[in-house]
Amino acid sequence: MNQILSTSMPINDKKNKIKYKNNKPVDIKNILKFFAISILIFGTLVAGTGVYAIYKSQIEKKDENLEPTISIENKTETSILLKVTHSKNIEKVEYNWNNEDKIVVNGKGGQYLEEEIELPAGTNTLHVLVQDEEGKEIKYEKQYELESNINFEVSENKIKITYNGQKQISYMTYKWDEEEEKTIEINDTKIEQELEALKGLHTLTVSVIDENNKKDTKSQKINGVSKPQVTIDLDEETREHFVIYASDDNKITKIEIRLDQDDNKRYELNLEDKDLKELQYTLPIDLQTGENFIEVKVYNDKNISNESVARYTKQ
Repeated sequence: MNQILSTSMPINDKKNKIKYKNNKPVDIKNILKFFAISILIFGTLVAGTGVYAIYKSQIEKKDENLEPTISIENKTETSILLKVTHSKNIEKVEYNWNNEDKIVVNGKGGQYLEEEIELPAGTNTLHVLVQDEEGKEIKYEKQYELESNINFEVSENKIKITYNGQKQISYMTYKWDEEEEKTIEINDTKIEQELEALKGLHTLTVSVIDENNKKDTKSQKINGVSKPQVTIDLDEETREHFVIYASDDNKITKIEIRLDQDDNKRYELNLEDKDLKELQYTLPIDLQTGENFIEVKVYNDKNISNESVARYTKQ
């Protein structure tokens, strides 16, 4: 009987075996596990590197944003206390009022600094600059107002400046608008100083400095009005009458006349209803033989006056 010999051939199990190695099938599950673990490890490394980079960036950014803390509190009615706190060493602190010279305070490598500052009178702006050990700077400013002891009294086109202090006053300065300051020596405890107002609207700034170098400053806008102009002459034809010439930038409102220093010879020209900036007026009174004396006072619409006198001897 013929027998058919059959040899058992290996079955290609696609689910579990894909190739042979050393005549032994390789399990695909192990390969998948290997790749899965490798990808997991790689992903973890990448994620960890990214997180570290973000953390480092945030730390560096946070460090860059660290700034000193500046605070100011009232110490007395005329002084304040400047306090500076920093996480880094403070190199220096500079401060000044308005546009005055800066005062520099050495930080001495510390992280805290305080400085007492006297308040000048008037309205003033305090400027502060803090510099740390790395050269980084931060600026701060604040306006303060302390009532001034300087008083302005405006009368016509004159400004009377008065001041009463407890300390000896060394000198005072004044300036109009942004012009150069002018200095007046005082050497007293009080001031009574009169200034001529500039024509138009201008800002007058006055500073008083005492023997301890303490300053009191006051600024005020003042509308200066010019005085009327007045001259007196004789008429050209007869030379027998006084002639008054008056002018003003705005309006002449009144002219007062007195003859021969006699109050019974007072005359007044009311020009309120006129719109006169210039005037020529011949006095309708003949000159007397001998000495003739005349006083003329001219007013404008701001009630500012100017006067002139003349004397003429008729032969």
